[in-house]
Amino acid sequence: MPKMIAIIIIFLSSCYIGFYFGESFKKRSRQLNSILKSVIFLNNEVMYSNTPLPEALKYISIKIDSPISDILLSTASKLEIGESISVYDAFKDEYTNSKQNFNLNSEDKVIIKDFLKGLGESGVYGQDKLFNLTIENMKLNCKSAEELGKKNSKMYRAIGVCIGAMISIFLF
Repeated sequence: MPKMIAIIIIFLSSCYIGFYFGESFKKRSRQLNSILKSVIFLNNEVMYSNTPLPEALKYISIKIDSPISDILLSTASKLEIGESISVYDAFKDEYTNSKQNFNLNSEDKVIIKDFLKGLGESGVYGQDKLFNLTIENMKLNCKSAEELGKKNSKMYRAIGVCIGAMISIFLF
């Protein structure tokens, strides 16, 4: 009887590990979609409503899921009180503090970094180009992350179940 309980625990824990690693790929896709949504909202607020950046970031943080919303809110407050002189510096500090909550790869980080470095550095025409370029790049990354998430989450789940079944069979 204790042997059977141990086998069941091993099988279930192996399945859990497979599902856990599979979920990390889907988490990246959700975070990229959230970032894309925030860039689109920011484009609307800055370009069409002429809202100041700190106010726009606060407004957007209400509409976006966590952990992105937390970073936007903290960035807005840093800009309002003058603790940081650029959007990039404020965002970088906040991202460094909550890096463990993100599943972004280096390509995602480069797109965000380029966007934040250019934000507020040029005129209206340059800002419009910057927003459009960032939105297109984020859409491409979202699409590839979604495909990768579907493929890899299924694979990791199946591997977890198979390894759990194999170990259970050997122990039985």
